[in-house]
Amino acid sequence: MNRALTDLLGSAVTRLVARRGDVHEIVHDARKDLKAFRSYLRLVRGIVDAEAFRRLNAAARDAARSLSEARDAQALHDAISQLEMADRRGLLDIAALRRAADTAVGGSAGRKAVRDLCRQVAGDLRPIRDEVAGWNLTDDRDAYLDGLATTYRAARKALRKGFGSGLAGELHEARKRVIHWRYQLELFSGLWPRAIKAEVRELQDLREDLGQHNDLVLLQQRIAEEVDGFAGLPQREACLDAILVLRAERTRTAARRAGLVFCDAPRARRRRLQAWWAAQLR
Repeated sequence: MNRALTDLLGSAVTRLVARRGDVHEIVHDARKDLKAFRSYLRLVRGIVDAEAFRRLNAAARDAARSLSEARDAQALHDAISQLEMADRRGLLDIAALRRAADTAVGGSAGRKAVRDLCRQVAGDLRPIRDEVAGWNLTDDRDAYLDGLATTYRAARKALRKGFGSGLAGELHEARKRVIHWRYQLELFSGLWPRAIKAEVRELQDLREDLGQHNDLVLLQQRIAEEVDGFAGLPQREACLDAILVLRAERTRTAARRAGLVFCDAPRARRRRLQAWWAAQLR
């Protein structure tokens, strides 16, 4: 477990100081490493010192947040691509949307500015990596089963709340919980590789469904607020209507998928994992 945590932070640092490669892809991949790290950290929350957990979790969270503006540039364009694919009759001015997105994020997404930010974040992560490398974590099976069950329960509850309200903020919180569960479950794929890897793929699809919804929300906000490049956007109302339709579709797809991968009650899920673990010890 120590190795898994340390490797993720090491990977994030290596990506962030890289001199070659697309800088926005670097940010995307480094943020994925940080999400996985925070997911693993939550798994050992009941094992490590409470103060250390809060401090390191907050540090990793802040590092990911500081990179979020650079990620917003890609998120806006991803949302516009969703609109373009749905606009089969070519009624929307997609080129105008892309120009608006480029103007809106131009300052925060400039390559030099992003690379400078990456180096700064890498420097913040190095002492965290070194601290985690010095941990001596238990091998107690029950401690990890408890952590897995807690994460599964939190994700299931957040999804029910998000789908029940339909609020963008609550669906975004549910996505974060799904991500934690997806990474934690993958860590234990050796218990039953075929079954768990198939479920992880479904969880990744659920993550992407909710991620596409979140990208659409970001674009919707920029258009509605008419800030920066989105001021005076042609076909403003038509774009907002199209976004609402796509958001509803993404939500329905995500809800169907969540109903499959989160059908077990938390206690039943823990018993299933415990049985798989026991089978490996025979």
